[in-house]
Amino acid sequence: MKTTLVLLATALLTSHAAAQSLESLRFSADAALFHAMEKAVHPDLEQQQEPTVQKHLQPRPLGPLETPGPVVGKVVLSALMSANRHVTTRQFGARSLDLGIVSDAAFSQKFFVFTDAKTTKLAPLGDMNRLRGPGIDARIDANTVYNFKVEVNIFSPVRGSTLKMTPVQATVGPKHDMKTGALLDATRAKSFVFKTKGIELWLSYDADALPDGSGFADTRSFLFTKEDGLSTKAWPLAEAKLPLDSSVAVDLGGIKLNLTRTSSGDLIIHE
Repeated sequence: MKTTLVLLATALLTSHAAAQSLESLRFSADAALFHAMEKAVHPDLEQQQEPTVQKHLQPRPLGPLETPGPVVGKVVLSALMSANRHVTTRQFGARSLDLGIVSDAAFSQKFFVFTDAKTTKLAPLGDMNRLRGPGIDARIDANTVYNFKVEVNIFSPVRGSTLKMTPVQATVGPKHDMKTGALLDATRAKSFVFKTKGIELWLSYDADALPDGSGFADTRSFLFTKEDGLSTKAWPLAEAKLPLDSSVAVDLGGIKLNLTRTSSGDLIIHE
């Protein structure tokens, strides 16, 4: 799909110990960049906590005595489709482009995605640890390459850090600095936000990127994200796993939801 600044959810940590006392982690529905920047700032963090992106959800049919609970969300899928590709708009080289992040169906390959009314370009993230070092060079077109790098504010890593976007390799164009707090707000605004039993979840929806970054597959995926500090989690769900006009149950780490994908193009979310 997806991942879907799609996911400019930036968990920027200087150390595990310091992070425990910092402001609550903010996250978006596109877990990809969240995880990327998390690793970029603190590469051994994965050894200290569970991974952010969980295993793909496996829906099950409702039993004969089970009925969906109250509706907590209803979203028109055509309106949500690919919104995570348009988290922020900047001039890259000579063109104004929307910037996001997408991933393949397995969530193993992640890409920056640059779009305008005529074009869509995927640029591989590769080794995301480079975000905290030399940065990652993303080729947008034959004449345009930008370096993306995270500059961490140790006093306010979550909202005070900066994503730096700098033209390189003879690219002529402006450079951009964007605070992570602004990225978080923009990412949330592009997600479908709902609450169940007082817990806020963010939902994104997009086509799956091809693993080689040459375009998009015919399949689509959802991503549910729950922000919970260092325990933030995101759960992918392949659209093909949801039968039309039939409710199924999913379990997001103890958060139980019933989902119905309708033939009219909606996703109805029940407790």
